Amino acid sequence: MGQVFAGILDFSMALGACAAIFSGVLQGYSGFGGGLIIVPVLAILFGPLEGIAVASIAGFVGLIHLLPQAAKKAYWPEVTPLAIAIAVATPLGILFLVSADPLLVRRAMGIFIIISAAVMMTGWSYRGSRGLLASATTGALAGGVTGAFGIPGGPFLVLYFLASPNDAPTQRANIVIGIILVVAFLVVGLAFERKYTAETLARAVVIAPIFIVGSAIGAKLFKIAPAAWFKKVALGILLATGVIALVI
Repeated sequence: MGQVFAGILDFSMALGACAAIFSGVLQGYSGFGGGLIIVPVLAILFGPLEGIAVASIAGFVGLIHLLPQAAKKAYWPEVTPLAIAIAVATPLGILFLVSADPLLVRRAMGIFIIISAAVMMTGWSYRGSRGLLASATTGALAGGVTGAFGIPGGPFLVLYFLASPNDAPTQRANIVIGIILVVAFLVVGLAFERKYTAETLARAVVIAPIFIVGSAIGAKLFKIAPAAWFKKVALGILLATGVIALVI
């Protein structure tokens, strides 16, 4: 195993670690969005499938501790149909991911990130109907996009749940559970497709704790940094990341 670690500790890994700390800060500050940065960066550094595999493990490890508390506060009549749709859509998306042209996957990442950042910049929010069909559709979109392109479908979950009449803790709990489920099914699906190698696991061992440290820093910054200022910087970084993934 020591030889594996020696083989991955290079300049690309250092750049991946920098992306992990920044994306972790963004995740800890805002509660979402970290995956929109770290996944395309790792995809550029290591290739789409390897980057997605590493980021999925790091993201799952960084989020799973939030599950017990979120499960207590979630509004399950909305979360349950969403969870079922995620369980169906994510594996179907993975079938496309493992067979598609890597360049196409990376271009799709860039397009989705740019659109997500643009929507967040406009401040648009969902005002449609709610219920079984709406929750299931949201889950299908989040799971399908995550499975097919490796980019967390968090924006769908955020736009849908933040528009609900539930209080803020419940909204956040619903989002957290949705994101954890999407990442969990992505991890299981990639494992089923045998996309985790010794190098993948070694990179994840390096990236995961850095991402967690970044999340802790982001949570601290939330208490002192101006929200408007940080949001502008974060959205600017998201746009830049999307453009880079699209053109490189």
